[in-house]
Formats: sequence, structure tokens, C-alpha cells
Amino acid sequence: LWKSSARHRYSSRVSLVVTSAARAAAHAAAARTDAMVADKKDLANVDAENFGSEMLDSFKIDISHQEMERIIVELELIYRTQPGKWLPMHGICNMLADELGYEDVDEFEDALKADFKTFIGALPHIETDNQESELQPGLWRDVFRVIPDPPADQCRPQRLVLQIKSRADLWRVLMLHPGAFVEIPELEFEIGADHKRRVDSVYNHVGASIFNLERHVEQIGDAADDPAAAAERQGIQDTCDALRKVLDLEIPATFIVIDPGGLSAFKPGEGVEVTEMEADAGAYDRSARAVAITRAAEAEGYEDIN
Repeated sequence: LWKSSARHRYSSRVSLVVTSAARAAAHAAAARTDAMVADKKDLANVDAENFGSEMLDSFKIDISHQEMERIIVELELIYRTQPGKWLPMHGICNMLADELGYEDVDEFEDALKADFKTFIGALPHIETDNQESELQPGLWRDVFRVIPDPPADQCRPQRLVLQIKSRADLWRVLMLHPGAFVEIPELEFEIGADHKRRVDSVYNHVGASIFNLERHVEQIGDAADDPAAAAERQGIQDTCDALRKVLDLEIPATFIVIDPGGLSAFKPGEGVEVTEMEADAGAYDRSARAVAITRAAEAEGYEDIN
């Protein structure tokens, strides 16, 4: 009887500890959720001039983390390749988990540190709603849409200049709008334009360039019998070495963002010189923005999930 009573008291204490831990975990998750959705900006009513900086400032998650950037970019690409204005959260969640290589939705939401509905509702450029399905009347579902960028005729092509002087500068977040590219004049180096939005730290933008260049070097091969290929290989390796010195703050570097769409931004933005392209270098080709975004649909082959 004494052993039975002792076991009962022990199991009760264990249950109490487990229950308390679960309650604490639930409270922590709720606090994270509240922090993610607090003070969300209404980007639909932000003027074009401040759209990029307001959007970047409104992210409540660490978008300098490469996995977060990958999820957000993939989400935008899927949305652009679908015909509907509003897309079902459930279908997109499953599609994202599969496209990004997660085992299942549970593993995907563990990476998000929130359920998908909470995560997507916290993104400043996403609007959510609960609507009745047009194809299945009576079926209500959670849906979302990506808030469109301001019309091109309201945006001013711009040039952003950041002098990299400290570690803090390297860990600033840079959001590159489709069509924007970066010049580092000290190295005569350029990070080319892309058809999708890119959000990452300055450090990781440079790191990605090094990675891509080194992959290209591997494709060139040894090139012992080809002087031109050998010279190209050595030139690329020299560039990679110089970029690493930028990351180590061993050489001065200037990040110049040429942004035809006018929606790129740094966070924090203090110390960044911003000028209009017309005032700086005459008229700029505004069509670059439209072309860059249109290519997203051609580059990705998603099916209609509506």
C-alpha cells in the first residue's frame, strides 16, 4: 500500500510538471503570436514613396534569416502564378511545405515557429480574410492575398548608397525589389537584378554572390590547357577573395543599389544616401520593373490551386 501510494504521489508530481511545462509553452507561443501581429502596417494605404521602407520596417520576424527569406519569396512567386485574387491558406501551406522540402506541414510550421495562418497574417504585405468558396457554396475558408505594389507611374526610380564601415552595416537588412541590382565600385563588381524580391542582410547578399561565383568556377574545371579559361578562373577566384575581405572589413566598400522600381530599402535606413535616378543620372528605363515581375510567371511552373 505504501509503495502504491508513493507511486501515485510521484506520478501526480510528474503530471503536474508536464502540465505546467505545456502551459508555459502555450503562453510563450501566444506571446510570440501577439508580437508577430502587433502594430501591423496597412500597406494598402501607404504612399509609393514610403512603401518599401514601411514594408521592411513592418516585418516582425527575422527576415535576415535565409530560410525566412526563402519562404516569403516562394510564397510571392506562387501567388503571382495563380489566376485568383484570393488564395486558400490550406492549399498554399501544403504546397509550400512540399516545394521547400519539409517532411510535412507540422515540420514546416515548426520552422515558422507559428501555425501558417498566424505567420502569414503577420506579414505586412499580406491581407487575410475568411470567404465563401465560389466553387463550393456553403464552404467557408481562410484565404489571403498579396497586397500589390504601388503602380509604376507612382514610383520614383532611386539610387541608394551605403558605405560599409562596420559589422552593423554588414548586418543591415536590404530588400531588393525585382529589377534592382547592386554595384560595388571599389571591386568593379555587380550583384545582378532578379525577377523576384530578395530580402536578406548585406552580409548574406555578398555571401550568396561568393557561393554562386565559386559554383561557376567548379564548372570551368581545371582549364590547364585553355589559357582563356584559366584566366577567367583566376579572375573569379580573385573576386571571391576580395568579397571575403569586404565581409571581414579589411577593405572599404560601397553598396550602391540601382532601383528602377523605387521600392528597395535598407533597414535600418539611417546613414543611407537616397537620390532619385532622374536627378542623379537622367531618365531611367521604367520598363525594367514590369519585365522583371512578368518573368516570374515564366520562370515558375506552379499549378492552379484554387
